Amino acid sequence: MSLTVDQNGAVSCTLSSAAGNGKYSGKGGIISQSPFIVSCNYSDFPGYLSLSGSGTPGGTLTGQYLISPTINSQSMQGNFTVSASGSSGGGASNQLSPKAITGLWYDPAYNGTGFNFLMTDANFIATYYGRNSSGGLLWLISTEAPSAPLQTGTEYALTLGATTAGTFSTPAYQMANWGHLNITFTSCTTAKATLNGLDGVQYLNLQRLGNVGGVGTCQ
Repeated sequence: MSLTVDQNGAVSCTLSSAAGNGKYSGKGGIISQSPFIVSCNYSDFPGYLSLSGSGTPGGTLTGQYLISPTINSQSMQGNFTVSASGSSGGGASNQLSPKAITGLWYDPAYNGTGFNFLMTDANFIATYYGRNSSGGLLWLISTEAPSAPLQTGTEYALTLGATTAGTFSTPAYQMANWGHLNITFTSCTTAKATLNGLDGVQYLNLQRLGNVGGVGTCQ
């Protein structure tokens, strides 16, 4: 068995049967940095592979796997211990791919609200869609943002503003300061964030909900 974690947190795994029962490969990502947990999966009905492990970044991982080659075959499962190659972050290797973090993000505990993140060649732009403290619609956009590139494990502060004038037929750019978003990416698919402004404070465990079409897990 081999397991690799690349510089952006993408996980690749391959299991080969010594008894000649085939070779199975999957892809996944880092679920948590502390404790360090990874998952790796593959599904092509009726066959599938599911693997999860925990341990030390760049070190030894232990966990469980489950394989079902075909719909009529007996599934195979067991435990594993493996030395993970690659890097999960640290130094220059924890730089985030702009394509990987561009997309829709949300916290399942605040379902119905969320962010649209865009990483350009110049800087990082965040848009928030949610509700204010009175239940009305709240749409925020970053007016001051960090420049590219971004890295895992580093906290970034974004100033957020809201438009205060205009109508549907006659929009007007008049921005008022609302507050701040402080965000730390723990991988290319997860982040810790604090949304703090005029309507209160939210502590968020963000997950990437959807990203750019044609882009792999952490490319």
